[in-house]
Amino acid sequence: MSVITYKLGDGTALTKNFVRSEFDCPCGCSTQMVDPELATKLQIIRDKLGKPIKITSGYRCLTRNQQAGGGTNSRHRYGMAADWRLKDRSLNPVALGIIAQAVGFGGVGIYWYAGNAFCHADTRGSKATWLCDAAKHYPSTTYLKFILPTIKRGCTGDANRVATKFLQRLLDLTPDGIFGEQTENALLKAQAAHKLTPDGICGPASWRTLSGADKYLAKL
Repeated sequence: MSVITYKLGDGTALTKNFVRSEFDCPCGCSTQMVDPELATKLQIIRDKLGKPIKITSGYRCLTRNQQAGGGTNSRHRYGMAADWRLKDRSLNPVALGIIAQAVGFGGVGIYWYAGNAFCHADTRGSKATWLCDAAKHYPSTTYLKFILPTIKRGCTGDANRVATKFLQRLLDLTPDGIFGEQTENALLKAQAAHKLTPDGICGPASWRTLSGADKYLAKL
């Protein structure tokens, strides 16, 4: 699909539950942009989850993108990206990111830190995935088949440390990014409780189950 250009506040429907104005740049720019494919994929997620979605950032003009700390080639600038979460915040961003990747978004980022808990999704034609645990810190996981790395006790590396923080949040631990004995024991306990292989290794199956994404993936 091609990107649509429209005027600020346009309430024309894009899908059953999304209208153009939900993707407006907050600067009040007269000209707005949105890729209908973005809304179509988000509608699939909304239908399968059975919960309303809140778009926290859609189209961004150059000024707004700079204020938000976006990259010079951010898909937000072209109406091809949305940062989003569930309105009731009932599902964590790890689950949202896993689901967004399964739906087929080209770019997917998981953001979870200091009051920020949302998923970035965009309609680029290539794959790009990343994790974000602090402002302007988002190590890439594009080289992996799954959006999150497989981690275990003693793992190192930037992406692994961020993933460990996410896991610790899922396990109600202090997110320090160190996969030590405490994290391993909590993971073993959670794996056993969910009837997963209790091996202390957090791979795709554990990520899907512990985040709660597995409850919805079968519906996609």
